[in-house]
Amino acid sequence: MRRLIALFALSLSLAFASSAHAQTEPATAAQTQVGMPTQNNAPLFSDPVRQPSEVTPHALALRARWVTVPGWSIGAFLDAHTQLNDGWSVGLEYLYRRAGFDVVLSVDYSWLEAASGNFLGKGNNPATDTHFTRFDKLSSLSFDASLIGHWNLTNWLEFRVGAGLGIGYVFGDIYQITNNSGCTADNAGDSTKCYPKNVGPISNTDSATVDRLNAANCAGDNDKLDTPASPCQRSTQSYPFNPRIVPVLNTLIGLRFKLQDHVYWHLDGGWRLVGFYVGGGPEFRF
Repeated sequence: MRRLIALFALSLSLAFASSAHAQTEPATAAQTQVGMPTQNNAPLFSDPVRQPSEVTPHALALRARWVTVPGWSIGAFLDAHTQLNDGWSVGLEYLYRRAGFDVVLSVDYSWLEAASGNFLGKGNNPATDTHFTRFDKLSSLSFDASLIGHWNLTNWLEFRVGAGLGIGYVFGDIYQITNNSGCTADNAGDSTKCYPKNVGPISNTDSATVDRLNAANCAGDNDKLDTPASPCQRSTQSYPFNPRIVPVLNTLIGLRFKLQDHVYWHLDGGWRLVGFYVGGGPEFRF
């Protein structure tokens, strides 16, 4: 009996020892795994991760342009004329950018002070139809809407071409007076030889010349009073819609350079309002 009890006690002791060993062994392994240092395989220096730029379809652009009406561009309609070489314009544009084109709304102020001088319509009689024309602070404020297509030449350069329509308002005045000094086809363009006799030869439009012209104003600014027999100066009101409102045709061909994700630079040329232009300016994207 004593042997049986001793055997039972020994078996029970072994069972408790095995259970305790099973519970402590995993904990020791887990502690060993936590305590061991892990190997770092990342390079010491790595390239920074570039974050994509958040750019909306909206942009604003500023522009400045030189404007010209060269003599050859109006020579087909006039036998005598001057030209515009010193025009300029400044403008503000809103661009709504699409995948292949921009919708562009622009407002523009243009200074259009052409050279004063003699004008004669193509095929007209120089003795009776030559007029001295004076431009007085001529300028325009205009608005247009255009569609401008664009194509990538490189990842930093685009080719652009397009056109649009708008409307403008003219400031300043244009004055005319009929020449009657015996003008011919040979001298119709020379206001020192072809001029209104009651004013005299005109070599420039300084203040003294302007005073002489103003002294010969038509009564009531009536253009019907200005004739070869009795020249008088009158203002011209020959705009298409009313005395001050004119249509605007805008054409453009140019390049757009990427300076930064939000900043671009335009170089443009084309035709707008009355003449050719060349210019450029920055574009800012939001």
